[in-house]
Amino acid sequence: MTQINDAASAEAAHSRLPSDPDVRILRRVSALEDFPLASRREGPVRRIGIVDTETTGTDPRTDEIIDIAVVVLEVDAAGEIVGIASAGQALRDPHMQIPPHITWLTGISDEDVRGKSIDLDVLERRLASADVLVAHNARFDIAFLEDLLPGLAGAAWACSAIDFDWIGAGFDGAKLGHLLMQIGRFNGAHRAMSDVVSLMHLLAHRLPHGGTVLGDLLERAERRTVRFEATGAPFDRRSLLKARGYRWDTRHRVWWREMDEQECAAEEGWFRDHIASAGPVPRMIPLTWHQRHR
Repeated sequence: MTQINDAASAEAAHSRLPSDPDVRILRRVSALEDFPLASRREGPVRRIGIVDTETTGTDPRTDEIIDIAVVVLEVDAAGEIVGIASAGQALRDPHMQIPPHITWLTGISDEDVRGKSIDLDVLERRLASADVLVAHNARFDIAFLEDLLPGLAGAAWACSAIDFDWIGAGFDGAKLGHLLMQIGRFNGAHRAMSDVVSLMHLLAHRLPHGGTVLGDLLERAERRTVRFEATGAPFDRRSLLKARGYRWDTRHRVWWREMDEQECAAEEGWFRDHIASAGPVPRMIPLTWHQRHR
């Protein structure tokens, strides 16, 4: 197997086999300072904060943030990234041993973080400067960040893993690294800023209709929806609920599904016919991007 290790050899291979369906060339993501920006046009821009955290584990009650990165982008009405307003990254001492598998995954060791801290005032100001925050698997990052910075409660968030229809757009999954490869890119590192830059490339990707992933993501995430909870659903109906797209919420112990408001009446009819004809009334909770991923 031939390995391509630099830009020159990659271009040479591409020129030799430009249309070979058995060959795909991946290019490393650009460094943040070299990220390709769209031309700035007349009109308003929004500030979109791209966030990633690395932690000692998955439970915000017992685990700690060890690495965080935030880049605040300027984005025009078409979803084009036209500027970078601010950027920052910080390591943090969790005052506990970093598990070996986290060190293996991120490359962050106990020595790297010893005595390090995050300037919480700077971090909070940077996050608060954004109109909406975006993370890949936002629910995870929100749980850790709101524990660290309670003042962020109620901030608007969009989740690039959930709030965009990757399958409908022709992709075959929602893992960040896999999606990156599908747009012809790769990033060898798994640190907070590396993941933020990877996500920026993915969000800037142009779709067949001419717009960007970010434009579609923001449009979908900003809409108002309803969390329809299958209150009191019998255990033996779980397969029906799963087949209809319901998910199990372990914290609240209820099956639920997100939908547009106009779908609720029909869904309540289905619920009565198939799940609980005489049971409690399903709970319907309005959602915006201020509540959706919490």
